Amino acid sequence: MNWTHYTRGQFLLSWRVFWRNRRSTFVGFLLPVLLNLVVAAPLRDKQIGGVDAAGYTTVGFIGLAMVTSFVNLLNAVVARRDELVLKRLRGTEVPPSAIFAGQLAVGGVVLLLQVLVLGAVSVGWFGAPLPADPLLLLLALTGGYLVFAGLAFALAGFTPSAETSPLVATPVLLLCMFGAGVFTPLQSLPSWLRAPAHSLPLAPVIQTLRTAWFGRDFGHETWGGAPLARLDLLHGWQSVAPGLLIVAAWAAAAVMLTRRFFRWEPRRG
Repeated sequence: MNWTHYTRGQFLLSWRVFWRNRRSTFVGFLLPVLLNLVVAAPLRDKQIGGVDAAGYTTVGFIGLAMVTSFVNLLNAVVARRDELVLKRLRGTEVPPSAIFAGQLAVGGVVLLLQVLVLGAVSVGWFGAPLPADPLLLLLALTGGYLVFAGLAFALAGFTPSAETSPLVATPVLLLCMFGAGVFTPLQSLPSWLRAPAHSLPLAPVIQTLRTAWFGRDFGHETWGGAPLARLDLLHGWQSVAPGLLIVAAWAAAAVMLTRRFFRWEPRRG
């Protein structure tokens, strides 16, 4: 059996577990969609940075979907570790990379479904345009997802049990939700919080998503501020380059932490 076959088996197993678990389905799939309908709908016909505020917020919730993927992945990995599933798999001929890849693929497909749903809401209901730079959008989605997936594997090494995984995941979810510009510009935060907020892994991802979608120089927009400058494709990439470097740094840190602290067996003795 080759690596692809093993990965497919891990994917199908994780896929069934995801949709059968009501909590993972709600947090990992429905939460960003439902929150977006509640938060973004009242913002229709309002403007921020020269674009429709509802569409602007919807793109932010695409970023939040990466964090809910992190929450679900952390819970799933810790639960499989505590149930000795990972230990048993480690003792078989299934390559460790196939175990990781199968789990990652499930989160990636769920994220893609969320992007399609939220994108359809943004374009079809809120009247947002189609993405101005699909390639940059895909890069932001891929990079952001891999960062938060890596953080899930890394933090699983610090999580004592499945019962305590919400205590680890929830602060990350709340910090990203309210401190990374999901539904309000970072410029609306107190001045002393702006620099730390820009350094969070989600903030540059959301900025890149919005620049890729609307073709404008996001990052310093404010409620009631002037429309942002329109960017061609080249200047769009230049605008988000510093943020992409931050994302790359977080990805490297997540990989190093995973290699150092990830455990295949339960932490409790």
